[in-house]
Amino acid sequence: MLDQAHILIIDDDPMIRFLVAKALQAIGLRTTEAASGEQGLTLFEQYGAQAVLLDVMMPGGMDGFNTCAKLRQLPDNQHIPILMMTGLEDLDSINRAFEAGATDFITKPINIALLGHRVRYMLKASHTTNRLLESERRLHRMAYFDNLTELPNRQFFREYLQHMIALAQRQKCKMAVLFLDLDGFKRINDTLGHHAGDQILQEASERLRKSLRASDLFARTGRTEEGNSLARLGGDEFTVLLSTISRNEDAAAVAERIRINLSQPLILGSHELYITSSIGIAIYPDDGDSGEDLLKNADLAMYHAKRDGANIYRYFSNRMTEAAVHRFNLENHLRKALEHSELELHYQPLFDLAIKRFSGVEALLRWKNPELGQISPAEFIPLAEETGLIINIGSWVLNQACRQAVAWIKQGLSLKRMAVNISTMQLLHKSFPALVEKILTETGLEPSILELELTESALIFDEDTVLDVLLSLKKIGVQLAIDDFGTGYSSLSRLKNFPIDRLKIDQSFIRDIGQTSDNGAIAVAVIAMAESMNMQVTCEGVETEDQLTFLKKKHCNEVQGYLLSRPLPSVQAQAFLLGAVHRD
Repeated sequence: MLDQAHILIIDDDPMIRFLVAKALQAIGLRTTEAASGEQGLTLFEQYGAQAVLLDVMMPGGMDGFNTCAKLRQLPDNQHIPILMMTGLEDLDSINRAFEAGATDFITKPINIALLGHRVRYMLKASHTTNRLLESERRLHRMAYFDNLTELPNRQFFREYLQHMIALAQRQKCKMAVLFLDLDGFKRINDTLGHHAGDQILQEASERLRKSLRASDLFARTGRTEEGNSLARLGGDEFTVLLSTISRNEDAAAVAERIRINLSQPLILGSHELYITSSIGIAIYPDDGDSGEDLLKNADLAMYHAKRDGANIYRYFSNRMTEAAVHRFNLENHLRKALEHSELELHYQPLFDLAIKRFSGVEALLRWKNPELGQISPAEFIPLAEETGLIINIGSWVLNQACRQAVAWIKQGLSLKRMAVNISTMQLLHKSFPALVEKILTETGLEPSILELELTESALIFDEDTVLDVLLSLKKIGVQLAIDDFGTGYSSLSRLKNFPIDRLKIDQSFIRDIGQTSDNGAIAVAVIAMAESMNMQVTCEGVETEDQLTFLKKKHCNEVQGYLLSRPLPSVQAQAFLLGAVHRD
């Protein structure tokens, strides 16, 4: 409000101060008076002012020009109106006044009647200027900062990175760019909603800030704690710039600190979530001499970290560029694989050790492309999950497996179980239980014959959400199994909270079983504890008679592996199962 504005009057002449103060008070302004430049500066720092009226010629070591310059040096005082009162009318004095930072000047003797109007005009102009400056600041923030996390955005980071590269070139020093992505964020966002996703991004941003504040490297960059070396590029992607690193290995220390901090449990209401990150590292000048190249290569390294199991960091290498081209080509072909009928199911028989018969099969997806040949599931299934293609592909697999089971049962095969692998993305996709029920109804398969194999990672996502889905599936009547048990983060004590029918012990625990390895003890412990929890156990990857004999003695329920049969195409699998029945 202009009527409540506070004006500081600095003049060594008490009569001038008195007259000016009365004139300004008469139009509703508040005034404070100072008899010298030194006193004026002290009062301004103590009480502030919306404008200053300042005499040029004052005794002592600080005249009006010096006082004006000192006022302008104070924080946030660049745009305060300063009206110089002077008896000097020469051009040099006027120029000196403006150079010192004066807004305007008025000559003595002062026309007191016009002074109030002059000051009011000056205040209005200043108010308009400040509003324009505030608008400029808001526009700048919108252009360069992320509204959700208040971190610098992609545009800011690109410009800042290029500036730091130019500085690094002159100083001949190394820098590191870290590109990180939150593992499984899309799944959480889709399941718990965008509000929860926003909260996770805000918490991740805060943990990143803390990770960098704890870093000696970050402190040496000289950047502020607000995070000029940290940015959110969009979605769940963040970047970190570490300047003046001494060795390439320095970046790993920061990456590991970030990885550990982000992986701590996160509580959202009644949900306990585990957020991990995949981090790619590119070094300047080793991996690029432009901001675009460094970001691209750090991004490539991040994808390799994700493909290598996630929750790790990887440095960029030239081999990754070749791999990226291959991945791009693979993704393009995978998008057309269903349409071109390139996918098929193979079936690996499951052997029940109690009844000594083959009791079911596990459906395993295979892909053969005319140009690329046979592609390993270990390569294309993670790609399908990353790109979201697993939803349509998974539905096709489930449908095909159920139809094949019905066809075999109609042909007289005693098939107790058709096991189908389900990704976490499928499991948590909207209305997955409804999809399962729809496929069972359309194909006519008895629900108890279908077994859905889940990964351990599904159980650490969010207990309440996963439990709701699994209970819905159990109501339909399907069986539930945990595949590759022992390779993830779950535990038997945690499993008791879920309606799981079967554990499949990963084949890595079957190798060297019964010898000096600890694998035998681990397998026996899992079998015993699973039995106490009324769960069945299947051991995967059985390849030798010794392994089979050991597992029989330890009362394992079921086995599968190359010793008994490889995964077979449907026609061969049918012949194998029929032959097994005749042999019995």
